[in-house]
Amino acid sequence: MVAILAATFLTTSISFFLNITMSGWQFPIGSLLAGSISYYYLKYEEKEVPLRIYTIFGISAGLTLLFVALSSYFYDTSFDGQAYHMEAMIQMKNGWNPFYEYLPASVNQSIWVNHYAKGMEIVSAAINCTFDNIEAGKAANFMLWASSFFFTLSFVIRNHWVAMSKGILLSLIIACNPIVLNQLLTYYVDGPMGALLLSLIILGLYILQTPRNIYFLTLALIIFFLVNVKFTAILYIALFAGGYLIWALWHKKIVIAKRLWWASFVAGLIAIICGFNPYITNTVNFGHPLYPLMGKDKVDIIYAINLPASFEHKNGLERFVISLFSRTDNIYPKSPYPIDIKIPFTFNKVDLAHASMTDARLGGFGPMFSGILLLSLVLVIILYRVAGKEKFIKQMSWLLAFIIISVIIMPESWWSRYIPQFWLFPLIILLAAEVHLTEKYQIMNKVLYAALLVNLIFCISGFFFNLLLTTKINYQLAVMKSASQTILVDLGESKSNRTRFSEHNIPFKVVKFHNTGVNEEYIAGSQACFIRPSQSAGHHIEEPWILRIAGKFLPFMWQYYGR
Repeated sequence: MVAILAATFLTTSISFFLNITMSGWQFPIGSLLAGSISYYYLKYEEKEVPLRIYTIFGISAGLTLLFVALSSYFYDTSFDGQAYHMEAMIQMKNGWNPFYEYLPASVNQSIWVNHYAKGMEIVSAAINCTFDNIEAGKAANFMLWASSFFFTLSFVIRNHWVAMSKGILLSLIIACNPIVLNQLLTYYVDGPMGALLLSLIILGLYILQTPRNIYFLTLALIIFFLVNVKFTAILYIALFAGGYLIWALWHKKIVIAKRLWWASFVAGLIAIICGFNPYITNTVNFGHPLYPLMGKDKVDIIYAINLPASFEHKNGLERFVISLFSRTDNIYPKSPYPIDIKIPFTFNKVDLAHASMTDARLGGFGPMFSGILLLSLVLVIILYRVAGKEKFIKQMSWLLAFIIISVIIMPESWWSRYIPQFWLFPLIILLAAEVHLTEKYQIMNKVLYAALLVNLIFCISGFFFNLLLTTKINYQLAVMKSASQTILVDLGESKSNRTRFSEHNIPFKVVKFHNTGVNEEYIAGSQACFIRPSQSAGHHIEEPWILRIAGKFLPFMWQYYGR
């Protein structure tokens, strides 16, 4: 499924170079291209039998369609998703070619739409064009998550480290990174980056064990796409790919090292070319490929609007540690509420309310993560005492070291969504404990599993909140449509909400009335609001039972989730 998205991005980039706008054919052509390449490698390079190949293709196609259907049902209720990620998709679907023109300042948050990496927005827009549903593009998130799970499961089972049942459980927990899970139903790109980084790490390990052509090809596809997902991904690619290269050279695996270098270099070079906007356009027009975050007239997105209160005079390490051991919360600058440091393995309603948020600024790996981390550190000490000389432990140490380095080099590591790979730190240790610790220490493993599963449940609650919001939005749209008249809407920062009206054939007019005393109603989970056309509109449409129950038992909490 990674190949499908990479091929779709390649196809669309070539289209943009040829000044061909986004349409419904790029995703199907990308899927056929990915299938053709995969078929060639599996049949002629890997000598797989046709039945197995067709089974793999069938499963991939079935999952892709399932993910499209699932994504189409749920609305993105995140702030950034509605503010500029979806805006980029809308503009491309409407004919914008980012390779040859910039959007005007009148377009909502045009600076981010014009200058940020667009890999996920491009493939999501291609899916949107194919299925004519703007929410369908979130299927790309599910495809990357599923790919990371299958890569991990295959690697764990292949090495016979644990029994099949435990291998499935462990792989599922590894893939269910809270950053990835919390962003599955949104157009945020940190989750996709986390899933791709996991896939990159697993493919690197595959290559060091068995340097097959299919692994180098898949690694190249991951790097090619990952470069265009998020600016910070370039730094992480250089670190982990470089780490594997150094490992290969250290162990005198020169052939592997050369192939790793060429696969990474060629994939990265093609990625920059296909990422013409932003990397080349930013460099030519603004003097830096990572503008507006770097270069002349760079924009500060941290200190002014995102740095939690009381973090101003603390160094990076202090912020990182405080964030890890605080309650899961979303404290903004100038917040009157202090940061609440908690006892590990404890939680309260603040943790519960924020555990499934897309961008929690504190404790973003979940309410149980501080305890999980401390327990894993105890396991590390035991592992080095019991099996410190084992090859697996040495390899684990190497990987853990690079994960730590990846955190150190990220200036804003306190914000968990910027370092999704740190989720792997305790899980690598847990895997090593499964392999090398005797029954005497298994109680610690069981406690760690239990804490991880509880943490997972906290994150999954976000799907329930989104279900409520989706139900509420559909109800609101049904009421507005029943009025059979033009609806007055103030979209605020959620300008992309206009597609909800057009897709449901609801006539609307954008006006400014928010905070003017008009009795407006928010579109659930967004910054947009509307004026009900009349008291009688929608009187025959019964409010769904799940909303009535939520209103009774969850007052105020879920209605503003994602806003």
